[in-house]
Amino acid sequence: MSQPTRTITGTYTNPATQLPATGRIVLSPLPRVWTDAVGGEILAGGGTVEVVAGVLSRALVTTDAPGIEPTTGRYWVYEERLDGLPYRRKVFELPLGAGSPIKISSIIDADPAQPGYTPVQGPIGPAGPTGATGSTGPQGPAGPVATAWRRRDLPDPLLADGLYTGTAPGISTAQTTTPTAGYVKYAPPGVALAGSDVTGPYNYAGASGFQIGAGAPDTSYVLPTSKYPNSYASGQSIWSVEFGTDSQFMQVRMKYISAATMFRLTIDGRKVTDLMQSSGGITPGSGHLITIDLGSAAPRRIRLDFSTFPFGGVYLPPTATMWRVPLEGGRLMVLGDSISDGSAQNVGGGAGTWVARVARFLGATDAWEQGRGGTGYITAGAYATFGTRAPADVVAWAPTRLLVSGGYNDSSGDQGAIATAAAALYTTIKASLPGCEIYVIGCWSPAATPSAGVTNTDATLRTAAAGAGIPFISPVTGACYDAAGALVATHGPWITAGNVTAYIGGDGVHPTDAGHVYLARRITAALRELMPA
Repeated sequence: MSQPTRTITGTYTNPATQLPATGRIVLSPLPRVWTDAVGGEILAGGGTVEVVAGVLSRALVTTDAPGIEPTTGRYWVYEERLDGLPYRRKVFELPLGAGSPIKISSIIDADPAQPGYTPVQGPIGPAGPTGATGSTGPQGPAGPVATAWRRRDLPDPLLADGLYTGTAPGISTAQTTTPTAGYVKYAPPGVALAGSDVTGPYNYAGASGFQIGAGAPDTSYVLPTSKYPNSYASGQSIWSVEFGTDSQFMQVRMKYISAATMFRLTIDGRKVTDLMQSSGGITPGSGHLITIDLGSAAPRRIRLDFSTFPFGGVYLPPTATMWRVPLEGGRLMVLGDSISDGSAQNVGGGAGTWVARVARFLGATDAWEQGRGGTGYITAGAYATFGTRAPADVVAWAPTRLLVSGGYNDSSGDQGAIATAAAALYTTIKASLPGCEIYVIGCWSPAATPSAGVTNTDATLRTAAAGAGIPFISPVTGACYDAAGALVATHGPWITAGNVTAYIGGDGVHPTDAGHVYLARRITAALRELMPA
């Protein structure tokens, strides 16, 4: 059945050369599938439009077309992948209106889950006469709130964090980008296709805003840009990809960077190794294939966790298939410093910290480690403060649950300034993410006897969290406070004279691998105290 459409147009110019920009635009419906109940059609899938001579023109089904389910909440997702320019994403409504073309430059984000929701509106009509003032109606019901985590819904921790017990896969690495003859390349979205290549149905976890590099060989590899400073190869190294396949063999393409280029394989929800493992790369800057033999051909859910790992896709035998698998447990995000972002004291950088393990304990496969070492509430370090980072690194990606964990890098600063910055951050996050479940973890203390600065910062953050109505967890005392600031439980200090040497590395600040395992248990236990049964 023919659906009403409206054309979107765009003109793209490179500001440096004043020449028409080149690249492509990806357009997809949100939700991904619409149903025309009257015409008996399923409306699914999007498309990629090449920008020709700097011009875009494409007719799209309007988001208010009658007879289509869902009746409301339909949008178009616009992803801008212009050559040499940062990735951009817009979500917009497209009403039929007068049916005239509309410029993409005039479309404002219209995703109600994002800040600044504004639908595309038609022309304003003439003002009508002012009517009589009516009587005050009854108080309406409270608006919807996020579904809270419940203890009874969490997975068994031993199963959630357990190792794979099937046949150990064979894994080998070769410095080549030529796969086994006949294998089909499942390329990451955005990478140009050639020959028998297809775009893989990957589900990215832990990051977004994926781009290819500006020049060869980086045009064959994707990296995310959803963490400050939000650019390709900016140092955002921690993310994951999931997909389903019935293949015995797969060859994962990567660009080897350094010894920090690591990965971890998970099969059907069970990690093959507890820690990240070496990619086996040889020459920095060159392409490699990691060949994985799963022992037999059978349907499986595959997850690859990456650290400093430009991803070039997966090659499968021509008899195998690949399909998309959904992520589970909502989007869990941690805005933090190097205690979540990793250090030289643990394996795998941010992929080896407490964040991924807490996510497994909570059943959240989409875990975003948005930490930056050296940062804090008032301390920018080599990057930016939490308040500066939050709009682009947190709010823009609409987490379901958020943990704000920091303060150690601020602990030698002015407590009044910390209090002001914390209050402003919490207010911004709550206003921008009204459906997000938020927790604050206080100031890290790597010593059995915390300094006065650490103790004072922890208390300052606890007061600010209570003022914003956010639950608070203290690493210094082990106390757990609810959203009203009331003490719920006291578990005792996390770091003590008895465990400091086992859990804190040689730098005297950062946790070891064992320390991150321990922290994951302590943080999960505290979160469980603050959850309804």
